[in-house]
Amino acid sequence: MANWTARAAWYGLGGLVLCLGPLLLPAPAAAEGAVQAGPAAAARDGRCIVVDSDGDLDDYRAVAALAPNRRVAAIVMTEGIARPLQGAGAMEAVLRHGNLAIPVIPGASADPERQARPDKDFQAWRDNAERLNGLLPAPVHGSLAEPGNLAAALRPHVRDCTSISLLVIGPWSSFLSYGAELLERVDRIVAQGRPYPDEIGGVPDGQNCRHDRDACYTAFDLLVGRQLRAGRRVRTDWVDIPNGPQPCAAAEPGVDAEGNRLFAFRPVAAWAEGLAAGQRMAPVIGGMLQANPDGWARTSLWDDLAALYLLRPDVFAARGGHLEPCVPAATVQRMLTAALEGKAP
Repeated sequence: MANWTARAAWYGLGGLVLCLGPLLLPAPAAAEGAVQAGPAAAARDGRCIVVDSDGDLDDYRAVAALAPNRRVAAIVMTEGIARPLQGAGAMEAVLRHGNLAIPVIPGASADPERQARPDKDFQAWRDNAERLNGLLPAPVHGSLAEPGNLAAALRPHVRDCTSISLLVIGPWSSFLSYGAELLERVDRIVAQGRPYPDEIGGVPDGQNCRHDRDACYTAFDLLVGRQLRAGRRVRTDWVDIPNGPQPCAAAEPGVDAEGNRLFAFRPVAAWAEGLAAGQRMAPVIGGMLQANPDGWARTSLWDDLAALYLLRPDVFAARGGHLEPCVPAATVQRMLTAALEGKAP
């Protein structure tokens, strides 16, 4: 059960809105006084970020870290952990509580007959993600309907973007609908996970691929084929937590000497407490974490690190075909806190 104090603090409007908040609060695009983080902001220098998410708790944290510091033109909510409409509703709630207005477009779903067998706990993970770790009484739909043409729905939000960094922290199902059109302006793709084999040019792998393996491989083929035809390489960087015994520089290893998994790069209660007392997006994320510690007990800073790479690429280094942080987990948490507060991490 979600912690009542955390829920009340997160909503900040008393018990009635605690229960009805998702229905009573306005949609992000119309939120009074909201900071515009879409095309109007992008028009200043033409550089934008588009996020392709599957609506897990680390996705919300990743967007919350980016939005105060970069021009996030749009978010596509692809089915993965969350469903497109319900994930969009949860993402909008996070943005609304941070006074940010970013369009969240419901994206594509995978063919259920072509998905990998889900984990036995998958439905519980989905429910927890769609309810923002227990902050929402029930999943809610986003303000935008599922588009018939995803590329067309995305088009007006990136019209003023001259260069786009695409952050893929979900499956690749939606990318197949908008990718070909967007790639002309994409200067780099940052994806959570690592390729297989773990070397430059290895094919995509990881949890996001398992949600829709067909789309994952097709997207990879599209990227490679387009590079060959256009004579230009779309820079694709894979970012992951350390999983091996030899970390980069001062970062903690992913396994100990006996091969047991270590999870240094993960949310912790002390970090959540510090965020709750912070500014801008920090208390929004801190409140979400504090609402139900069991909801993130077995998770890591997967998507957080991918977002941090866009802000601080200098603290990452290549490890085979992917990138890992080269600073300790505590330093990563401090950097993420700064980003959530709208400061230089």
